[in-house]
Amino acid sequence: MPDRIQTYPVQFEGGLVTNLSTLQQGLKAPGSARTLINLEPSVEGGYRRIEGFTKFDDNQLSGSGLVRGLTEYRQKVYAARNEHLYQSAGSGWTQVTDNASFSSTGITLDDSANKVRFTKVKFGLLNKNIVIFDGVSRPFLFDNVALTEITGGPQNAALGVEFKHHLFIAAKATLVFSAPYSSTDFTPASGAGTITLEDEITGLSVFRDQLIVFTKRSIKFLTGSSIGDFTISPITDDLGCVEFDTIQEFGGDIMFMSQDGLRLLSGTERNNDFGLGSVSKAIQSEATDFQRFSSSFHSILLREKSQYRVFGFNVNFSDESSRGIIATSVMQGNSQNIAWAETRGINAYVCYSEYVANQEEFYFANDDGYVYEMESGNSFDGKNIPFTFSTPFLPITDPVTRKTIHSVDTYLDPQGSYNYDISLRFDFNNSGVVQPAPIEVRNNVTTANYYGLSTYGTSTFGGFTEFVSSTPTTGSGDVVSIIFEGDSTDPPFAFDSVVIQYGQYGRR
Repeated sequence: MPDRIQTYPVQFEGGLVTNLSTLQQGLKAPGSARTLINLEPSVEGGYRRIEGFTKFDDNQLSGSGLVRGLTEYRQKVYAARNEHLYQSAGSGWTQVTDNASFSSTGITLDDSANKVRFTKVKFGLLNKNIVIFDGVSRPFLFDNVALTEITGGPQNAALGVEFKHHLFIAAKATLVFSAPYSSTDFTPASGAGTITLEDEITGLSVFRDQLIVFTKRSIKFLTGSSIGDFTISPITDDLGCVEFDTIQEFGGDIMFMSQDGLRLLSGTERNNDFGLGSVSKAIQSEATDFQRFSSSFHSILLREKSQYRVFGFNVNFSDESSRGIIATSVMQGNSQNIAWAETRGINAYVCYSEYVANQEEFYFANDDGYVYEMESGNSFDGKNIPFTFSTPFLPITDPVTRKTIHSVDTYLDPQGSYNYDISLRFDFNNSGVVQPAPIEVRNNVTTANYYGLSTYGTSTFGGFTEFVSSTPTTGSGDVVSIIFEGDSTDPPFAFDSVVIQYGQYGRR
């Protein structure tokens, strides 16, 4: 008697998980991923192929080596390379340092290995200005007209932030703050001051009416509003932030890189009440390798995607092998969770994101002299975007009952053509198990075939278009993993879920 065809649906959710055994993952988290590269967990559900990037300006920055810093200011991008700062609106770079047009004759950045960082300040009715830190010199002030050195500021100024109408600057183990409503007055008589810590400051972040101060070995918080009542208190003296540029306010919390991976500060609604939580345990091996093989790190927020990305840089990495980690804040059931993924091919030494004229913009740069616009286009600046998604090994109904997989129906949310290979891997990919060859799935059609036309296999619900790609398959085993792989310049599309059609044999 032939086997009765049965179905097994899997909704893709949960992101990359690598801290469970192969069978546990298939039983507990069937919609998660063993591998998830260049596919992002989507707030709308499923796993979506990431966007590409394009050159922001087709012209290279002058000089050589690393682009050391990036920011956006008054609808222009600013980039630091060697000893100079440049600006561009997208069609050529203008040198800002040592330029009489900006009253900066003789002023240059320290030409060292330090990153150049920026902060924006706005005190009272004054226009917003940017303060520039090169890690060695005193800070610089730029107001879109003139670039000047803040002569009263500290040497070795590495980063800063505006808090309670003061400019706070980290200079090695010293936290220096300006007089109220001033970014240039650092005289104690005017209300400026200095706080000395026991270790080098690696980050500053304003969070819930407090200034969080990170060092490599500790985390502290500062409260108050002036020199008369500023108070600094410890959160922990057992761990800290090991990388300057990994601190971001994310999902109502603060994400940062510690000695053992990525953590959340987890401040509660009660003032001064904190609980530190390691959140990268689900991908601990990937997080460990990421920290081990990268020599520098930089992070960015994609706010509309509820996403935090951190990129690792190493001069020995090729563009294709450069690594990144994606954390997306998603709803699973009634709780907010973090779903993880990895990137390959975004080679970012420095990066920056901000809303400009109500539009979110993203930039990054490395050592090739170009500034790139992230989330732009369907390729990596003309190169294909490779992606891989491997499901857990699914026991379906029983991990010791043999099944024959007849077809895999993949539910997609496409924006146009899509091309990928689908493979089945049986019985934990053990040696001696016959594995079927990959199957090509090709659908080279235009977006109009999905949006605005009636197409077989398509159903539309309130603007969301769902397309079912049915793939006949062969092969049998006790457990099965489905692998989706692609390498193209197709528009992004999302893997939403699958329905596996199978026949089941008796127990062996």
